Amino acid sequence: MISANISSVSSVTQNQFISFVEGSASDAPDPSAFPLHVLGVDSNLNSVDGGDATDGFDPWVTDILVYPSSEYWETLLNGDRVRPFIDLSISEYNTLRLPSAVHDYDLYADKGTFYEDVNVNGTLTVSGTVFGGQELSVPGNLNVGGTLTAEYLRGIANTKVPILIVTSDVTFDNANTGYIYQCKPDGSNLNITLPNIADTGVTFTVNNTLAGKTVTFPNLVNARGNVLGEQFSSATLYWDGTAWYGIGDLV
Repeated sequence: MISANISSVSSVTQNQFISFVEGSASDAPDPSAFPLHVLGVDSNLNSVDGGDATDGFDPWVTDILVYPSSEYWETLLNGDRVRPFIDLSISEYNTLRLPSAVHDYDLYADKGTFYEDVNVNGTLTVSGTVFGGQELSVPGNLNVGGTLTAEYLRGIANTKVPILIVTSDVTFDNANTGYIYQCKPDGSNLNITLPNIADTGVTFTVNNTLAGKTVTFPNLVNARGNVLGEQFSSATLYWDGTAWYGIGDLV
C-alpha cells in the first residue's frame, strides 16, 4: 500500500506498509522527541543494529532514521533556513527521513548554480544582491516602484524627474541629486547654499519661475555668476569631487 502526504508517521496504521509524508523543518530533528537513530554521512542501513534482517538482528529497523546527520541538519542549518524532507515509512515503526529539494512547490537552497535558463512567471523577490559586477540584460520594460540607486546610470531611461518646490532659503540636500529645484521665492530673493562636500557626480537643476525674483547661490564660485535674475532662467549645478560648478543662465 502506497500513500502520499495523507498522515504523519505517528498515525500510520498497522496495515500501511509503505508511506511517503513530505514536510519541511528549520530545526534539526530532536532525538528526545521520538526513538531516533541518526546516520552518519558515510553510513548506511546495514551499519545500524537491527538494520539487516539477514544477519540475525531484530527484524528490520525499529528506530526512526534521519539521513544525513549533522552536516545537513545542523552544520548547514543556519538562521531560519528550511530543510525540506520526505519521511519514507517502511513499516509501522520504521521511517527514513530523506532530504528533498522541493516542498509544497517551493524551492529552498543555500546556494545554486543554474546551467540553463530560469523562467519566473510570478513575482521575483530579492532580499540580497541580484548580481555582483556582472551585466544584467532586461529585454522588456523594467518597472521600479521605489528608489533605484546606481552609481552611474547609462543608456536610455524612461524616467520621471522629482521636482521640489522651494520658496525660501535652503541648503541643498545631497540626497536630492537629480532633482529639479523649482524656485518660487516668497520674498524678492532666496538663497540656495551648497554643502561643503558631496559624492562625485551629485547634480541638480534650479529654475527661477517668478518674474521680478532672484535666486542666489552664495558660495558658488566656479561659474559665470551666482545669480538667476530673470523669470525662467535656470542652471545646473554639480560636484566634481573637489568643488561645485554651475552651468546655465547665471550672472
